Amino acid sequence: MISDEQVRRAVEYLRKAESDAVSLPSGSDPAAAEMVGRVVESLKEVPDVRVDRIAHARLLMAEDLPSADELASKLIGRVLSDSVR
Repeated sequence: MISDEQVRRAVEYLRKAESDAVSLPSGSDPAAAEMVGRVVESLKEVPDVRVDRIAHARLLMAEDLPSADELASKLIGRVLSDSVR
């Protein structure tokens, strides 16, 4: 579960990253382009659904559910944190 501190750090990073964005320029080192291609291909093999997370969610749903505010806060925090990765 993501903490408020992790969300704060993610927001700070995203603000800084917008000004420091680095991209692979066209005509750059072929080895770098090949590596990026291999990473993209590897990511395509990662499953869209993690069975262990679904099982954990089912267990949590058997308990009391969080309030709408708590849920919204965690969802927004997760989106911000994931965009940093």
